[in-house]
Amino acid sequence: MKAAPGAPEAGARQVALVLRIGGGLGAALVLAGLAVSFAESGGGWLHGSGVDPLGGDATMRLSDLIGGLRHGRAGAIVLLGAIVLAATPAAGVVTAGYTWLRARRAWLAGVAVVVLLLLVLAATLGATE
Repeated sequence: MKAAPGAPEAGARQVALVLRIGGGLGAALVLAGLAVSFAESGGGWLHGSGVDPLGGDATMRLSDLIGGLRHGRAGAIVLLGAIVLAATPAAGVVTAGYTWLRARRAWLAGVAVVVLLLLVLAATLGATE
């Protein structure tokens, strides 16, 4: 059964909502982290003084994330924002796959599963140092 001309594809609104929320939340977290950094360093990094905007102890590992967030470190807040931004497209694919499955479009849901598997593979290969 085909959709009427001009009608949105099954799940388009849900996917758009997930992407909008994830993008907005991720960007807000990154901006909040930069605001915390600005408040802590007085904005010396804005004038090219060579000061790291996230501090010398910027969080670079996921294992440090919880402790950094607990202590309000700017690097941890920015890292959380980056994680949200990176996970948002995957959440959109999951949402699309779910709505396609509910709409009985199994082949499109299968495509979503393949895309998710490729994302997991890419993340796994990219995580090796």
